[in-house]
Amino acid sequence: MTPRECGSTNGIGGPLLGVLMPHGIGSSLCKVALSIILGLATIALSAQKETQPKSSPPAVRVRTTAEIVGPEGDPFSMPSDAAVGPDGSLYVLDGVHHRVVVYDANETLRFIFGSQGSEPGQFLFPLGIATDPAGKVYVADSGNHRFQVFAADGKPLETIPLPTAGMSRPPDPTDVAADLTRARLYIADNDNHRLCVYNLASRRFESDWGGPGLGRLQFRFPFLIDVNADGYLLVVEPINTRVQVINAAGKFVGFIGDWGVKPGQLFRPKGVTICQDQVFVTDSYLGRVQVFDLKGNFLGALADYEGIPVKLTTPTGITMDAKRRRLYVVELKADRVCRMDLE
Repeated sequence: MTPRECGSTNGIGGPLLGVLMPHGIGSSLCKVALSIILGLATIALSAQKETQPKSSPPAVRVRTTAEIVGPEGDPFSMPSDAAVGPDGSLYVLDGVHHRVVVYDANETLRFIFGSQGSEPGQFLFPLGIATDPAGKVYVADSGNHRFQVFAADGKPLETIPLPTAGMSRPPDPTDVAADLTRARLYIADNDNHRLCVYNLASRRFESDWGGPGLGRLQFRFPFLIDVNADGYLLVVEPINTRVQVINAAGKFVGFIGDWGVKPGQLFRPKGVTICQDQVFVTDSYLGRVQVFDLKGNFLGALADYEGIPVKLTTPTGITMDAKRRRLYVVELKADRVCRMDLE
C-alpha cells in the first residue's frame, strides 16, 4: 500500500528565522525579515502544490464481511486459490493439505474432496482452481504434472497429464481457466513459460502459446490466469511484474501494469479475476488489490468507506461472485480467505 502523501513547509519557519534575527537586531529590521521569510514560504508552498502529482483514480469501495479460515479444528495451510461455482459455492484450494474445501454462498462448510497421492481424485500440492458455468471444477495438480476435472460435488471425472514433447523440464501447471464458449481450457505451465490450450470437445491439446522472455506473447513463470466471456485471457507474470492480455486467437492485446510501488504499478502480482470490464489484480508483496480495465487503465484500488486502501496479507488467488458482487481473496500466509462485498 502506498503511503498517503502530505504537504510540508520544509522547516522554513523556525530555524531560518533564528538565523536571520540574531540578538539585538532592531524591531523594524525584524518586521522586514519576517515579511520576506513569510513571502518566501508562500512562494515555496505554492510551487510545491503546483508540482504535486495528480490524484489517483477514486478507490473501489468494499466492506470486509468475513474471514474464512477452514474447517473447525482443521484450518487451511497456505491456501493458494479459490473459485466460485454457478450456484455461489466457494471452492478453496488448500494445496498443502492436498484438498479442496467447499462452502455454500453463506460460507457454511459443505464438503471436502481430495487427498495426497497420484490416483484420480488425489493431489500433490495443487496450486490453481477454476469452475465453469456448467458446474464442473478444474484443478491444476501441480506436483502430478496434470490437471483434473471434477463434478460440482467433487466426483472425479478426468485426469489429463500435460504434454512433455520438446520440454526440457517436467510440466508445472499452476492454474487453469475454462472457456466453454470456445470449448477450451487454458493451463499455465509455470516452469516452461507457456500456456497449454486444451480442447474440451475433442479432449486433445490444440497448441502451446508463449515462450520464455520479456516481450509480447512471452512469459517468465506465468502463474494464475483467468478468461472472460469474450475470450480474453489474462495471464499474471510475477517476475515480469505485469498481467498479459491475449485474445481467443492467441494474439497479443496488451499489458496491464508495470514494475513499481505507486498506484497503478505492480511489485509482485499473483492473482487475477475479471468481472465485466474490471480486472482485479492481487499484489502479494504490497498487500493490496488494484483494479484496471482491459486496456490497462488504472481504475483504483480496493479501499474501505473512508478511502483507506484495504491491506491484505500476501494476497494470491482471487475470484468474483458476479451475481452477488462479492470478491474472495486468498491470503496465503494468513491461512485464510477474505470475503468482501463491493459497493
